[in-house]
Amino acid sequence: MRNNIETEYLIFISSDGVKDAMDIFDERIKSNLWPIYNKTPQIINLKEGKKIIFYIAGNTKNSQHFIASATIDKIIENSESIIDPNQSLRMVKFYIKFKNFFKFNKNVSVRENIDDLTFIKNKEKYGLYFQGGICKIDQTSYSYILNKAL
Repeated sequence: MRNNIETEYLIFISSDGVKDAMDIFDERIKSNLWPIYNKTPQIINLKEGKKIIFYIAGNTKNSQHFIASATIDKIIENSESIIDPNQSLRMVKFYIKFKNFFKFNKNVSVRENIDDLTFIKNKEKYGLYFQGGICKIDQTSYSYILNKAL
């Protein structure tokens, strides 16, 4: 997929930072505020109604698993200079709020399902597809992950 093509489906990635990726994810979901930074890829695709799958990167609890889904409800502009203490003191550009949040019944391992994830072209270097905080996913892979999570 080319980077400048708009998509309806995105993956939001929680990576290890000051805390474990899963703890950072839990905090963000509890507050229903997901920070977006100035240099986050796919900013052009962040619009209300987009379908999201959440992925835990890193090497700790639930790492390399898809764990939940949601829909973008609102984009909240950041009027202050707020720094995210969880991610190397990055400046927050705006926040995403979600609706229709669904924590998966079964987490879906990227490794165990890699052959069926069509958005990952280079299976040996799948980690490259999860860099930058947000990445695109095609409808086929999105539906596949949701079906596996039930």
